[in-house]
Amino acid sequence: MIKGYVSLCVGILSWFFISGCNSDTAAEVNQEGQNAQVSEAVVIAKSDVTKVIEQALENSDFRLLHSKGRRIVVPGLESHELSLLKLQCGLKPMQNSGDVLKSDEQRQQQKQQYLFAKQFNQAIYEKCLENLTQAG
Repeated sequence: MIKGYVSLCVGILSWFFISGCNSDTAAEVNQEGQNAQVSEAVVIAKSDVTKVIEQALENSDFRLLHSKGRRIVVPGLESHELSLLKLQCGLKPMQNSGDVLKSDEQRQQQKQQYLFAKQFNQAIYEKCLENLTQAG
């Protein structure tokens, strides 16, 4: 009877380990698919972000993009003090950037917006600082 109980426990534990490995593989495949989608978005966004950066520089508009929602996030510059960024360069909200997401499509759009804003903000912030040193 004890041998049967031990065999049953070993069988159940083996099944858990095997199924755990299978779910890791599925997660890895899913992660690879998401990484491919993100890199496609980056390639598409680079040409767009370059145009927007050039247009902002022509207008001497150094405002940084931020998300709307309960907590303001300045993509690419999260480690900087928000009040300092606002004082140095100014801020402008990203369109459709709320923190309530209802579908996977909205999540994907938010990821693309974040990547776009991150590239934009990092480039514009450098130009903003250059402008501040020249003016001061």
